[in-house]
Amino acid sequence: MGALHKLVGVYLVAVAVAVAVFFIISNTLGESFDVQSVWYVLDILMLIGLALGLVFNYIAMKNEGGRGDTVTRRYLEVNTAFFVTAGVAILFLHNWLSLLALGPDSLNNNDQAWVIWGFVDTLLPLVLGVTGCRLWRESAEA
Repeated sequence: MGALHKLVGVYLVAVAVAVAVFFIISNTLGESFDVQSVWYVLDILMLIGLALGLVFNYIAMKNEGGRGDTVTRRYLEVNTAFFVTAGVAILFLHNWLSLLALGPDSLNNNDQAWVIWGFVDTLLPLVLGVTGCRLWRESAEA
């Protein structure tokens, strides 16, 4: 199980870094580069990363279980990771499915969609990066 955690951890960290870096530099690429085609590829990688993040964060949350009256740091960590991942997944799926259904022209003058993408592209690297690092650390301890 340690090898699987390490592999998923590497994938999640790689997706987190790729999304964060491309989100930061995509505005500077301008007309010289087809930014949208890169986002189409990143969207698929993000979808897979979110699914993996949800599964592994859910497993961690269930393994931690309820703590009665005391709340431990680990309990807060795994619950926060799961629910933030779920929230980012909902926002991502809302925008991504809308983009697939309505096409890239749906983004023209659509401030709501751009704000949601801004939240997704900011929070996704954070939550997937933390989850990936946690999985890597757990695989090393096992």
